[in-house]
Amino acid sequence: MDEVVQAVEKVKKEWDETFERAQKHVKAVEEYGKSGTGSNKGNSLPRLNGLAQDELALLRSFQFRLDLLAPQLPTEEEILSAQSTLEYWKIQYQSLHLGLRNANLKAQANVRKAAQAERELLLGGGGESTIRRRNLQHRY
Repeated sequence: MDEVVQAVEKVKKEWDETFERAQKHVKAVEEYGKSGTGSNKGNSLPRLNGLAQDELALLRSFQFRLDLLAPQLPTEEEILSAQSTLEYWKIQYQSLHLGLRNANLKAQANVRKAAQAERELLLGGGGESTIRRRNLQHRY
């Protein structure tokens, strides 16, 4: 197999792996702040965003590499196939980028909702809210 064809196959494989990881990071951002998920432990929203942005940057570099390799392919059919793959990747990238933006909005809403629920528990009457307030005082 030609070196260029091998390079294209490698880029495609790396794209698939990176795209899958990026989707997981976007999902983690979207789930951030939901109470009871336990996903917030050890991962802050900026860290999750950074991971997702890193994956998006990698995807961009794969697009660039495929764009450079496509004209060097040995047959016209392979060139057209690589170009159509590139167009598809651009659509996937845009979709993922928009998904990250929406996931951030959802995460912010989750954080606000969780804070409001905590506030209501702390300010509410009854024994449970008293215990929560005492625990908070002892924690800080």
